[in-house]
Amino acid sequence: MRRILFVVQICFFISLAACSQTGKKNVKAFYLGHSLSDGIPELLWGLTREDATGNFDYGYQRINGTPLRNQWNQMRRKNHMDYLDHTDKEMLKTFDSTIIDEGAHLYRFFDQEKGLPSGEYTHLVMTESVPRYIAEGWGNIEDTYRYVDSFYTYARQFNRAIKPYLYEVWHCINSGTPEGCDHEKATIPFRERLTSDLAMWESVVNKFNSKHPLQKMQLIPVGQALGHLYDAIERKELPGIQSMRDLFTDAIHVNDTLRYFNACVHYAVLFERSPVGLTNAPKRLTGEPFVTINKEMATRLQTIAWESVQRYRSSGKK
Repeated sequence: MRRILFVVQICFFISLAACSQTGKKNVKAFYLGHSLSDGIPELLWGLTREDATGNFDYGYQRINGTPLRNQWNQMRRKNHMDYLDHTDKEMLKTFDSTIIDEGAHLYRFFDQEKGLPSGEYTHLVMTESVPRYIAEGWGNIEDTYRYVDSFYTYARQFNRAIKPYLYEVWHCINSGTPEGCDHEKATIPFRERLTSDLAMWESVVNKFNSKHPLQKMQLIPVGQALGHLYDAIERKELPGIQSMRDLFTDAIHVNDTLRYFNACVHYAVLFERSPVGLTNAPKRLTGEPFVTINKEMATRLQTIAWESVQRYRSSGKK
């Protein structure tokens, strides 16, 4: 009897939305993203199909390459079709209503039934565009401060307990090389930049948390995890992978193996537990295989993902 009462108390205090009758942790996340987010929510869904400890569901608004500013402005354009923020003149991207697809969980964030106003989402994951600069224009970090706050404030109207997250993405792998990267002239090599850019992403989290101390934002440290994976590859600890470039399909987009790794980092943060032991062959929403990874390799990727999150947290960062 005492045990039953104890479980009921736990469920009450962490909210019924996060504690099911089976004891699983339920995460329903709304993702705001672009091509570096693509596949991550669906992979999390697939990774948890055979997970005895967690359930995952999601909604997703995605616009290729876009900053959070433009994600937010889709709501303004709904009622004012001629609306265009002056800084968006460099990026005329609009959420295409034809790609709204319930089967793929693609919705506008302001959709009254499937978006944040439903009040059903427990987690809000925001993805900023890259690169970011403290300057006027396309990559203004000041905009990031502004819009993570705007999205969270909007979401909190419908669920006061919703948890905010910032997905730490990466810059192009040609950074600091003669080939260079689109949109910028970076002189810092890719691996070094994963470390040096961390302060920029953390500045967003810190500024947000100073304003919202009761519901702090967490960084999903995928960039840092990529750095640790890069180092492991250089140490020849992942047989069959000779270089980090083997996991990229172009200068910035990744293949399904690296996408799987990134999803394991997301799992570790959102579920607050190790991804080690999750399936190596997650399925798509359609039931078709998303990716199948050698079990030994999958375990190695899961382990590095978990160790990366643990290392980041042990550094005093949350």
